[in-house]
Amino acid sequence: MEATDRGAERRAAARRRAEALALRTAGLDYGRIAASPDGEGPATLFPSATAARRAVARALREAGDEPDVERRLQARRLDRALAGAWTKADGGDGPAIDRILAIETRRARLLALDLPEDAAVDDGAAVQQAAAEVARRLQRLADLLNARAPRPPAAAVARCTACADDRETSVAAGASA
Repeated sequence: MEATDRGAERRAAARRRAEALALRTAGLDYGRIAASPDGEGPATLFPSATAARRAVARALREAGDEPDVERRLQARRLDRALAGAWTKADGGDGPAIDRILAIETRRARLLALDLPEDAAVDDGAAVQQAAAEVARRLQRLADLLNARAPRPPAAAVARCTACADDRETSVAAGASA
């Protein structure tokens, strides 16, 4: 009977840690996380802000994330923002595309994806894979922007070409005289 109670307590603690991580990822401070499950109600999720911070750190460790809690948390937030903007960008929304580029730039800085070649990197393969993914996404966004760029009418292009040809002929005639 006692073992069953202990197992139930562990599962409940794991659920509270997961909930604390979700609330922190959503931007709540540790005090509000400790205050209640939804950040506003009367029930307490943790006895203190310190306990909430420890729970978030443990949840990140259990998820296999790096020990640098704040950096991983920031990366999760950026990933969440990126996912939200990506749908709009796929539809050709220019401001969403700009937002994605800003998020990708911030994420690359945060995760040190843009390190100089001579910088020491623990796992070069992971960094190269991440950099290739960022480059692929940026190229896709550039292609979307180029597809939406206004094109000049064919008649205007023909006039410009004719003007350029006339100028070249005049310059050549002036040079031979």
